[in-house]
Amino acid sequence: MPATVVNTSPANEASGSVLETRIHFGVLDSWRGVAALLVALFHLNILSSIYSLHFIRNSYLFVDFFFVLSGFVISHSYGHRLGTLEGVGRFVMRRLGRLWPLHAVVLIAFIVVEGGRAISTARGASFVNPPFTGATSFHSILTNLLFGQSLGIEQQLTWNPPSWSICAEFWTYLIFASALLAGATWLRRISFATEYLLGALMAGSACILVLFARHGIDATYDLGFVRCIYGFMVGHLTYRLWQATSGVRFKTGFLEVAVVIAVAIYVSLAGRTGYSFLAPLVFAAVVFVFAFEAGPISGLMLNRGSVWLGRISYSIYMWQAFIIFNFIDRAVAVLEKVTGQTFTTTAPVEVATGIDAGKLIAFGGQVVPILATLFFVALVIAVASASYYLIEQPGQRLFGRLAHGLRRQVVDRTNLFGEPVLLAGTLVPPLSPESPGSFVLNQDSRPVEPVELVNS
Repeated sequence: MPATVVNTSPANEASGSVLETRIHFGVLDSWRGVAALLVALFHLNILSSIYSLHFIRNSYLFVDFFFVLSGFVISHSYGHRLGTLEGVGRFVMRRLGRLWPLHAVVLIAFIVVEGGRAISTARGASFVNPPFTGATSFHSILTNLLFGQSLGIEQQLTWNPPSWSICAEFWTYLIFASALLAGATWLRRISFATEYLLGALMAGSACILVLFARHGIDATYDLGFVRCIYGFMVGHLTYRLWQATSGVRFKTGFLEVAVVIAVAIYVSLAGRTGYSFLAPLVFAAVVFVFAFEAGPISGLMLNRGSVWLGRISYSIYMWQAFIIFNFIDRAVAVLEKVTGQTFTTTAPVEVATGIDAGKLIAFGGQVVPILATLFFVALVIAVASASYYLIEQPGQRLFGRLAHGLRRQVVDRTNLFGEPVLLAGTLVPPLSPESPGSFVLNQDSRPVEPVELVNS
C-alpha cells in the first residue's frame, strides 16, 4: 500500500464516524503545510534576500497546488459516497464545518481591529483608509460570511484577503458533489458520464481563465471560483489516474527529485505569464508522484515537524494576513514613531494583497530582515497551532454532529458490491448488482461514515 493505512477509533463516533479502514496520504499532507508557509512568505512585505527570490515572489501559485490536492483528496474521501442526496448533505455539512468556523473567527478578529480603528478615528486619529470603507466596508462583511468573496461580487479583495480561495473551494465542493449526484442518478445509464461532465468543467474553466484573466492565473476576487474549479477537477482526474495505477509498484525516487526540481524552476519562471495557466497540471504531477510515498523525499516529509505543518496548514493560511497587518505592519509603524526613522515605502511593489498592498518594509542590511522573517514564520506557526486546537477541532466536531443528525441513513448500494462491509459492528455480505434501490438501514444501525482524509 503506497500510503499509510489507518483504523479510525470508535471515539470518532461522537463526530459521526464509525470504525473504518482508510488511507492517509501523509506526505501530501506535509507538502500542504510547506505550501501554506510559502504563500505566507509571498505575502510578507519585508524586503530581504528571501523576499527577493523569484521563487518566493511567484509562490502565489501554490494556491493552485491547494486546489489540485483538494480535488485529489476529496475524490478519495468522498467520491464514492455522493450518489444520494443524503450523502451530499452530509458532505456539504462536513466541508462547511471544515472551512467556515475558522473563517468566521478570523473575520471577527479583523472586524474587532477595524472597530478599534474607528474608535481611534473618533478620538482624533487619522488613517489613509478610513475605518469600514473600501476593502473593510460594512457590506462586504455579509459577502464574506456567505462565502461570496471570489464570485465577482466585490471589486477587490476584502477583509481577510487570502480567504477568497476558501470561498472558491466551498462552491467548488457543491459543483463537484452535484456532478457526482447527477452521474449516479439522471446520467447513470451513460458510461463515464460523471468523468465527461467533470472533464468538461475542467476544460471550460481553463478556457475562461485563459480568455478573461488579466494577470495570468492570478485571479482572485473576480475569477477565483473558476480558477478553483480548474485546479480541483485536475486533482480529481489525477486521483483517477492514481487509482488506476496504485497497484503498480513504482520506484519513484528519481521522479520525486525530478518533480521537486521542476516545480522550483517552473514557479521561479512562470510568474503571471501565460505559462502560469499550466500550474494545475504541473502540481498534478507532484500530487501523483508523492501519493505513492515511495521515494527518499517522501521519507523526509514524514518527520513530525512536516506532519504538524500539514495538520495546521489551514490555520497558517487563514491567519497569515491578520498577523502581517497587525503584528508586522503596525509594529513597524510604532517603531517609526518611536525612532523617527522611515522603514516603509509605498512604491509599487508586489507584496501583501488587500488593504496594505504596495507597502514594503525595508530595514536595510540582511540580518534584521532575515530575523524579522523568521519571527513571522514562528509567530504564524504558534498562532496556527493554537487555532487548530481551539477553533478548527471544536468546529469540525460540532458540524460533524450536525452531519450525523441527518438521520435518514442511506448507504448507496454501489458501495456494498464486491466485498463484505462493516455495518453497526457486524460484517455483512455484499449486495448483488440485482439488489433494487439503495440499502436503507433501520434506526438502530449506523452506516459507515466518511472520515476526513487529510486537512483539506
